[in-house]
Amino acid sequence: MKVTRRSFMKLIPAIVVVMAGGAWFLTQRASKTMTGSQLTSATENTPAGFEFPVTWNGDLPSTINSDAYRLKIDGNVSNPLELKLEELYAMTGVQKTLTIRCVEGWKADVPWEGIPLAYLLEQAGSSLKSIDHVMISASTGYSITLRSDEVANLDNMIALKVGGAPLTVDHGYPARLVAPSRAGEDWVKYVSRITCTST
Repeated sequence: MKVTRRSFMKLIPAIVVVMAGGAWFLTQRASKTMTGSQLTSATENTPAGFEFPVTWNGDLPSTINSDAYRLKIDGNVSNPLELKLEELYAMTGVQKTLTIRCVEGWKADVPWEGIPLAYLLEQAGSSLKSIDHVMISASTGYSITLRSDEVANLDNMIALKVGGAPLTVDHGYPARLVAPSRAGEDWVKYVSRITCTST
């Protein structure tokens, strides 16, 4: 069928609609595939060279109040604690380059700075011999459980810094779990509570 100039001009609005719809579909498809693991340039606080994929499950906290923040350590402990952010920063920390591995296939060697879980539990009067598990909970409600033998590994820490700078919100500010023996999805962000349990 021969298309005249006039009939082609009439088709232009329909072509524009189809193209716009196609662009929208591709955008939505891309955003859905990026929902679980979004590659970002961390934020202005993270030194160049230490950007790495940011993984979350849509559980960003609604607000983060540094002044009101407390890390609670409770459960089977003799000295329950509620530590302010400045108290955490004042503790003797460790600096280690540890590998975070994601179930989506990527991994990154990242320099973390924080406080070993075993040391925090010791300050709370907990003996790893008297507990079976430690639950690490985020302010968003997400949590994972570590065995006591995992906690004894000094590579497992509550990180406060990455690349020599405080964590960004995307990377779990003010505190996140670093557990290199676990997949990245278990590296709880926005850590607000550590609970020791025994059977």
